[in-house]
Amino acid sequence: MPGALALIGWILLVAGAAVLILFRSWTRVLIALAVQSLGFGLLAAFIAPLPIAIAKAVVGWIAAALLAITLTRDYRELRGTDNALLPFLFRLSLLLLLFASILALLPRLLGLFHNPPLGIAFAAFFLLAGGLINIGLSEHPLRVGVSLLTMLQGFELGYLWLEQSLLVLALLAITDLAVILALIVLHAHAAPSAGDAAL
Repeated sequence: MPGALALIGWILLVAGAAVLILFRSWTRVLIALAVQSLGFGLLAAFIAPLPIAIAKAVVGWIAAALLAITLTRDYRELRGTDNALLPFLFRLSLLLLLFASILALLPRLLGLFHNPPLGIAFAAFFLLAGGLINIGLSEHPLRVGVSLLTMLQGFELGYLWLEQSLLVLALLAITDLAVILALIVLHAHAAPSAGDAAL
């Protein structure tokens, strides 16, 4: 049964990260982040103690909830649309290139995390590279936060295979939330208030 849960986690993680690349709609982005975090937790449970895996999933859900609360305040400004076909096809081609590149380079990359199982290595590198691609595609600071969180989850997944120090993992979880909170605060200060807009 643990192998089946790990496979489900892998599918959820990769699907969530792929949706983050493909779509710009905030509703889809936040749902994809929550699904990616659930997949991360299930996959992490395959290589780490269950409380650590649960904590890692919950950190992703907290980040998604914080972004959802922030976005409800100025939803009219940040509504994303997925209607444009050309940008969607461009993102789809980037996603396919990412899949092909990781599959081609995976045998050489395994040594970076001391030869984890192929599924763990693929997921870690997919999150790292997918987050990096998303930073390039991001037109809003909060999207950069989602992309940085995706990259950090990729690093954490590979790191879990190397070491499971509770102190380091707690520091990484705090870093995840600190990145999101810092970008939320910066967004709040950069956005004009309703009183300023009236002037």
